[in-house]
Amino acid sequence: MNNMKTKLEELRIIQERLEEAERVVNDFRSRKWDLVTELKNLGHDFTATTEGMDVVLSASPSFNWSRDNV
Repeated sequence: MNNMKTKLEELRIIQERLEEAERVVNDFRSRKWDLVTELKNLGHDFTATTEGMDVVLSASPSFNWSRDNV
């Protein structure tokens, strides 16, 4: 029984850590897309570099790359 209690406690701790890590990742992801939108609106061409194409390819299908939508 003690072994089960220990494992349940470990599971609870891991779940808490995962939830915190997911919040951090979501914050980073949100800031990334804010920056991408700001750069796009300033006229940055993401297709001009390999790094930029990585951003383009990781965008959701609904992301609007048109500058007309500024």
